[in-house]
Amino acid sequence: MSQAKSQGKQTSVRFFRSLSFKISAWTAACYIVLCVLLTFVSYQQHRQQMSDNLVALEGIFHAPLMQKIDYIEKSKEELKKNKEAYKYEPAVMNVQEDMDRVSKGDLVENAYLFYPEWTTLEGEPALLNLLSNAELYVDEKPADPYAPVPELLEALKEAEKTGFGITGVYQDSLGTWVSAVSTIRDKDGKLVAFVGLDFDYGVLQAQMNKYTLQSIWTGLIAIVIGTLFIVFIVRLYLRQITPLMKLAQSAAAGDLSDASLVKSKSSDELGVLGNHLKDMVGNLRGLIVQIAQAAQQVSAASESLQTGAEQTSQSTASVSEMMGQLASHSEQQRQGTEESSHAMNEMAVGIQRVAESAGHATDISGHARAHTSEGNARMGQSMLQITEALRSVQQAVQAIQSLKSMSEEIGEITVLITQVTRQTNLLALNASIEAVRAGEHGKGFVVVSTEIRKLADQSRLATERIAELVERVQHETGAAVIAMDRGLGEVEAMQAVVEQTDGTFKDLSGTVQEVVDQMTDVSAVSEQMSASSEEVLAGIVEMAELTRMTTELTQAVAAATEHQLATISEVARTANELNGMSNELQLAVARFKV
Repeated sequence: MSQAKSQGKQTSVRFFRSLSFKISAWTAACYIVLCVLLTFVSYQQHRQQMSDNLVALEGIFHAPLMQKIDYIEKSKEELKKNKEAYKYEPAVMNVQEDMDRVSKGDLVENAYLFYPEWTTLEGEPALLNLLSNAELYVDEKPADPYAPVPELLEALKEAEKTGFGITGVYQDSLGTWVSAVSTIRDKDGKLVAFVGLDFDYGVLQAQMNKYTLQSIWTGLIAIVIGTLFIVFIVRLYLRQITPLMKLAQSAAAGDLSDASLVKSKSSDELGVLGNHLKDMVGNLRGLIVQIAQAAQQVSAASESLQTGAEQTSQSTASVSEMMGQLASHSEQQRQGTEESSHAMNEMAVGIQRVAESAGHATDISGHARAHTSEGNARMGQSMLQITEALRSVQQAVQAIQSLKSMSEEIGEITVLITQVTRQTNLLALNASIEAVRAGEHGKGFVVVSTEIRKLADQSRLATERIAELVERVQHETGAAVIAMDRGLGEVEAMQAVVEQTDGTFKDLSGTVQEVVDQMTDVSAVSEQMSASSEEVLAGIVEMAELTRMTTELTQAVAAATEHQLATISEVARTANELNGMSNELQLAVARFKV
């Protein structure tokens, strides 16, 4: 602000540096040059007029002489006879009177006539004096030769050719002169005489000086009056610049509040300039007000943006942490699913072995039933077969018990998967809530969390199906265990009966039939368990694929969350810079007074 004020003070110039002084000085200088030129032209015109006057005087003197050619001819004859004839001869005296009369004027100093014939005097061209005014007879008498000075000689030669000649300023022994000469010719064009007038240059110069002095004084008075008038007019017209300067100084100092300093009603260039300057200051004032308002709005918006960015950053960080947990749980679920798949594979192998054992036991029981009719002789062989059957049944019991343990382990894994699915569903719900809190920046998280929740629901349904299948497997396995225990007890009882008595062989045949039936049931249950285990295995594979997809989506969401967190940080930094720029703009606008 101080710099603007100092610049405003510097605009107040002194008078000798002001535009008014410069315009007045240049206009006055042009006016002075014009006056000098007019004075010079007037001097030249007066000089030309004086030259014309000299020519006119010579013409006035020449015209009467043209009427007295006879007197001149008579005078030429008489003066050659007697140089004093001008004193007594009437014709000569008549011409002499004209000479004397003309020489008494204010400008004409001498009047003279020369014979037309050229001669020489001391080797120089010369003419014979015919007549002159009486004052010249002191030095030169009529009929005496006269050698004219070069300037007069040139004028005489010019007059001989053209009839008239005039000299410049020249000097001789009698003074300083300007001479005008002409010729007198008769009707036939014959040269009768040269006639000339000598004008005293001193008198001419005095008149010229007088006129020049008058012109100079007139020019000086005109210069003074014109200069004063020019200064007055210039200051009168440039007075309109003062309010413009004040308005410009106020604007330069930052004060745009008072545009009423300019009240120009003139329609000239200064009036139009004042109105335009007033409009410009008004428009600038409106622009500064708009900039100030815009700066405040930008500042408020940047603060709000910065606050929103910070909140969004916090929410995004929370979502990122939750997505990390979700990814960890998804990884645990994937590992559990892989373990379940491995266990189901082992259970399928065990069930296959049970089925094979059951089939083998059925075959043995059939052989036992077929050979019971062979009697006691083959009892020993039957005992061996029964012993083998007992061993097979024991193996089947062990396999079924192992299958039961595996199905219980699968049930525990299924419970763990269910818990993980529930936890995943809760984390997806929390992610959706945090995304809703994030507003526009969390729309992507809503879509991703919805997809994760769908995958969790599908995992839950698959897990429930697996649990149902596992429960069925456990039920069937329990039934098989009971049947195998029962069959084992009966085989052991049959072995005891065979060892104790042959009489019970018929009962053994019935018992073998019952064993065959039970082993058939065991075989059917084993096949059903094998089919169920395949379904469970397919469900576990499907759940593993869903778990893999959930893990990939979770990792993608985590990466997007980190990218969005970086973007929000950049937005926060930009908002901070925008806030700084708006503050600087407000400080700049504060310099102006509106």
